[in-house]
Amino acid sequence: MQTTWEPTNEYYHRILSETGEAARRQLYLDLLVNPWKPMMDMMGRFGGGAGDDPLSGARLWAWLLPDQTPQIASVLEKLEKAHAWEVGKAALEEAAARFAPYQERTGIDAINGWLVLADPARSNPFERGYTGATDWTSPRFIGQFWDPNEDNLSRLPGLVAHEMHHLIRMRLFPFGMNTSVADYIVIEGTAEAFAASIAGEDRVGFFVSEISPGDLETARRLIGQALDATGFDVIRGYIFGDALAERSGFRPVGGMPTFGGYATGYHVVRAFLKRSGLTIEEATFLPANEIISGSGWFE
Repeated sequence: MQTTWEPTNEYYHRILSETGEAARRQLYLDLLVNPWKPMMDMMGRFGGGAGDDPLSGARLWAWLLPDQTPQIASVLEKLEKAHAWEVGKAALEEAAARFAPYQERTGIDAINGWLVLADPARSNPFERGYTGATDWTSPRFIGQFWDPNEDNLSRLPGLVAHEMHHLIRMRLFPFGMNTSVADYIVIEGTAEAFAASIAGEDRVGFFVSEISPGDLETARRLIGQALDATGFDVIRGYIFGDALAERSGFRPVGGMPTFGGYATGYHVVRAFLKRSGLTIEEATFLPANEIISGSGWFE
């Protein structure tokens, strides 16, 4: 599996060095937006970002825009000082190498990783200054930062591993009308268990490491009652929790802790790996119901 880590820091430097507003905007579109346009257009149909504005996708995704040069320069400096592009590239290479023995089963020949800069004023305040996403139209993923700091930068290798794992798992078990809560927690749980195997258990996402025992038990109980539930607006509530549901306009569960589905999925997968003796790479190819039943987490 070949990997490419996009030199987006160089792209931002080129954008910042362009003095003309129109030329800077066009360079931004050419280097950052147009490569992601198919995915942006798809998301825009759901998020109200579609329209004649060529920057609508970047606005929807909360990216820093070409006229926000002081903010771009500030975030870029922090990320480069932390060697984020070098760290991300190394993490992607290690993560891909772990799946080299399973190349034929993944169905993916090459993976492309991106690191972009986001606007704190338009970003999700629940996400601690960073987030990640995958492209549904191409085997590539993105990590974005708007408040780089010692804590979230230390989680960059895990973010890279998590998003790369999604590309593999979701190629095998794609999202569809019948995707259930069970499927979704295993998608996130296998990705975060893989991230832990790359970055270390102490560097998993805060949504796993900081959930209280009481909130984890609440999430376990609520999810255990709804494993077979389907519908995108429904299953998101079990993954992201009530606070994000209310903020983003999808259906709250009623008592679901923030990111409770992520934490539950992680513990389900970790329990399954311990019971089965399988590696996370081997478990990646198993259906969700086999992982859940083998974990004993909801018994």
